[in-house]
Amino acid sequence: MRIFNRIVMILLLAGLFVLGVYAVVYAFDLFGKSLSALLDPIKAAGSGAQNFMSGVESGGLSPLAIVVLVLIALLGLILLIFELKPPAPRRVRMDKGTFLTRSVVQEEVSKAAEQSPDVLGHSVKARAKRRPGAQVDLEARVRRGEDTGAIQRNLRRLIQERLGERGIPVSKLNVKTVEADPRQTKTRVQ
Repeated sequence: MRIFNRIVMILLLAGLFVLGVYAVVYAFDLFGKSLSALLDPIKAAGSGAQNFMSGVESGGLSPLAIVVLVLIALLGLILLIFELKPPAPRRVRMDKGTFLTRSVVQEEVSKAAEQSPDVLGHSVKARAKRRPGAQVDLEARVRRGEDTGAIQRNLRRLIQERLGERGIPVSKLNVKTVEADPRQTKTRVQ
């Protein structure tokens, strides 16, 4: 949404700059232009807008114009909602104003996952939340035929212990196990 705001502000400021240049040109009669001639295009545009608004008041609009007005109103509402919605946090909130980067949380979860002998490889994703703690998604690759429920419980325990020792709060921990061939995993094979 910030990009959209920047584009709108650039257009507004460019328009103000152009209007300022016109005002200077017309105010000092540069290039043979007078200030009274500046109002002619404004009056022409104003009369068109005045005719349109009188058509709105009398209810004499075409269905296409009504659809366009409704779409403009909906677009304005959607943009207003996106503008009022706060941006997603980029850092993981701990306690009382301390923050961590998501990469630190991911590294700690990776170290905890590497402690498990059943895990052949893993991938970690950490997301910051508005409340203290991070949402951590861990995908662990294990051998085929292993007890995935026991491995998930062990991984949860290891991660919670390691992050608890470091004082890193986790609001939600998702552990997913995927069966993989040990010969095709990039990391260690035991």
